[in-house]
Amino acid sequence: MKICLFGASGFIGSNLALRLSESGAHEVQLCDVEDAKLRLRFENAPFAYEKVDISKDTDRVDELVRNADLVFDLAAFVHPAMFMSKPLDVVKLNFFDCLNVIQSCVRHNKRLIHFSTSEVYGKTGGSDASFKENETDLILGPIENQRWIYSCAKQLLDRMIFAYGVEQGLNYTLVRPFNFVGPLMDKFAKNWDRSDNPRVFANFMSSLVYDRPLQLVDGGQSRRCFTYIDDAISALEAIVAHPNEMNRQIVNVGNPRNEATIADFAQLMADTYVKHFDPSARPVIKSVASSDFYGKGYEDCDRRMPDISKLTSIGWQPQFGLEETVMKSMQYFVQNKTRLVELLGE
Repeated sequence: MKICLFGASGFIGSNLALRLSESGAHEVQLCDVEDAKLRLRFENAPFAYEKVDISKDTDRVDELVRNADLVFDLAAFVHPAMFMSKPLDVVKLNFFDCLNVIQSCVRHNKRLIHFSTSEVYGKTGGSDASFKENETDLILGPIENQRWIYSCAKQLLDRMIFAYGVEQGLNYTLVRPFNFVGPLMDKFAKNWDRSDNPRVFANFMSSLVYDRPLQLVDGGQSRRCFTYIDDAISALEAIVAHPNEMNRQIVNVGNPRNEATIADFAQLMADTYVKHFDPSARPVIKSVASSDFYGKGYEDCDRRMPDISKLTSIGWQPQFGLEETVMKSMQYFVQNKTRLVELLGE
């Protein structure tokens, strides 16, 4: 099968690209605005990469889609810090630019696997119920709480894709990731920068390596289900292998067994770092107000628990527990620090 990946040099894209290429079953075309993470993931192995900007190279995007059997759209801005500092850029890429890819899939009748986000579920209001793709209401905060602009843009594109399926027969699967962590998630951040702060795992990892306090936004009481990237990629392989069962479906990908508060996750990372990587380290964990960490307009959801019954119905189950997920993810960052900094910066 000929597969085209847009956003191939991101965290998920680079790990997915390696797995698909290693399988030997597919011809994989990798597209992004740069290839640093692909070079890290593939090391000295060859890979088919083309520099493509979906916001500008619309004719080439259309040609690549036309020549593919399956299209992955992984292009996105996904850092909460960016939702606050560059909201217009977030909407432009996550809705308008990605819409170009979707419309090419419609035009050429190509199967699409598009990455949505668990953020579309919005605020849970303290509910203990898991998020069901076809039942859970999508509830966002007020306009002035700008964190929700990402969720809103993603949700609107989800609705557009659904509408293209209804009106024009688009074959698609919408993937909603729940807190994937692992090799190449974001990068080391040597200096704290509100406008370009990485997501929670990379943020804590950077703090441990550079001897900064691990900062818990508003006490870190929000709960998340952390999913090791290898489990996530296996779920994507299962989706690819079941085109009929997964056609015109929204699919949560996550590990409900790996739920933890952000505070507990920070403590687990700190303990793991001292035990396995730097016995002399003395990590400090402290609470910080969201207004100081992100700026005005931030709001969080208290819990994200996925219902994964759609995936389990086709035989997929997550394999990596929380401690193993943390250990394997941290090990990659520690062992490859020099190379990561060389290609991704600090």
